[in-house]
Amino acid sequence: MASLTWQTAEGERRFRLGVETRIGRAPQNDICISDGGVSGVHARIVREGTAWILEDCGSRNGTYVNDEPQKRCVLRDGDLLGIGNADLTFHSRDAADDASEEMLTDASTILWRKGDSAAPAPQGVVSKMEGDATRLRRLVRTDVDYSAVGSVDSLRYTTMALPQANEDPRQLARRLLAAYEISRATTGTLGTSEILDRVLGALFEIFGVADRAFIVLVDPQSREVHTAAARCRVKGRAADAGISHTALERAMRERAGLLCRDAAADERFAGSQSIVGLGIRSMMIAPLVFRDEVLGAVHIDTLKGMHSFTQADLELLTFAANQVAGCLANARLHEKVVASERLAAVGQTLAGLTHCIKNILQGIKGGAYILDKGLNAQDMARIRTGWEMVSRNNSFMEDLVWDLLTYSKQRQPEYAEADLGALCTEICELTAARAENANVTFSIQLDPALGPVEVDPRGIRRCLLNIITNAIDACAASGGTVTVRTQAPTTDPFARVAVSDTGCGMSPETLAKLFTVFFSTKGSKGTGLGLPVTQKIIEEHGGRIDVASEIGRGTSFTLCLPLRRQRDTQKV
Repeated sequence: MASLTWQTAEGERRFRLGVETRIGRAPQNDICISDGGVSGVHARIVREGTAWILEDCGSRNGTYVNDEPQKRCVLRDGDLLGIGNADLTFHSRDAADDASEEMLTDASTILWRKGDSAAPAPQGVVSKMEGDATRLRRLVRTDVDYSAVGSVDSLRYTTMALPQANEDPRQLARRLLAAYEISRATTGTLGTSEILDRVLGALFEIFGVADRAFIVLVDPQSREVHTAAARCRVKGRAADAGISHTALERAMRERAGLLCRDAAADERFAGSQSIVGLGIRSMMIAPLVFRDEVLGAVHIDTLKGMHSFTQADLELLTFAANQVAGCLANARLHEKVVASERLAAVGQTLAGLTHCIKNILQGIKGGAYILDKGLNAQDMARIRTGWEMVSRNNSFMEDLVWDLLTYSKQRQPEYAEADLGALCTEICELTAARAENANVTFSIQLDPALGPVEVDPRGIRRCLLNIITNAIDACAASGGTVTVRTQAPTTDPFARVAVSDTGCGMSPETLAKLFTVFFSTKGSKGTGLGLPVTQKIIEEHGGRIDVASEIGRGTSFTLCLPLRRQRDTQKV
């Protein structure tokens, strides 16, 4: 019988393969790996005749055989399987002296039994990476276009900016260290006060010459600005010292970072007695901007002395401020969700939200760990790998925040005439790469009789993106076709957009829970908010969603929208 082996601190471990062996982080797997880089159900090994086949189950970070990414392949004796940080060796035949060994699994570890004694293996299947660059190579994305970081303008200088190929390694290292420090400071907490306190500590680590650091926030209701957190290197000084409201107001109004190298000689603040009177030598201010809202600002300064900040320091602070703004927005949203009357089932809401955020934070924590190792070893491949993991999970966090905001807040559509056919084509082009990777083809059938429709283009674009992405995912296991069709009104006043797939289909039980908040069939890769948000947007237009599905044959979603805005919108 074939088997898998791996090394632990206690020696070699072995697991005999059955007809089907599932590997992943979830407790129901045959081999359970407690590693943040491993998906719930990551991969499986099945026996087909005399061959053993390895299949990736749509994992986030991929499955590797001998350091090569694989979706499906035949295993050969001695092949090395890479799953997250774990290395497992495939053996086509068991050794004779292993006949009495039996493996058991639970939710977080692997138990080893020989004879009558059993003892838990160390956490996870294998130890963490220690200087092995070949393990990192399988996590490096070869399709990433590393774009420029951007300017000091806070609306453009986002945390998603990736390293430039020709960038000064020292500046890159400083920015990556800043990302790591902020990620580490904000991981594991959603409390605003705790986030701010940790962030100030991280900023003192990043900017060694800073004497004081403040974070001011804008009250969401009154719009008044207040100091939410303060810290000074000299213990006790921060509480008594003030800050310049002139400079703060300018930075938040212009939504751009502000640098004052020498406060006494800066003409911009010649009329501000507060800056000179406070003894500020040099200062930087970066606004906290999330999407199009100014949440507050970060102020860092040096007091009387020879130290002053540079333009590179300002860029670094602006970079960090954008990351902090996302964390604050998520924290505020979490507080709103808890208090929301709209989400009456508080227990279910918190469980779903916590599950989503926990997975995201785990991904950021894993990326931060790899960044730390890469910075210590000055290994650019490892640094890029960790940075890409942090960026991907930041994007996932932003999508989660946006979906929750859309679902929890009452809003009216911002109507404008739009071409539904053009919107469908745009979304198909946007998801083309995802479809190609899943071996899915598009069929676009546009009704020439359908003219412009009065809708909220931004909202409908998001609905189409959710529906078409779900259709691609439904076909991902074995490929298929996604058909997008528009239809002019016939027997009723509704224009229709139908998205059909030839994927796995859904059971009646799944269909009944389809629009339930936090219900998802995608495990850790889904938030359970896409379809509820889509339904809410369509109903705000006075429309409806029709769904038909059959297991093994596919699913069809039809968005029914009025041609013109509804003056007194009612649910259909």
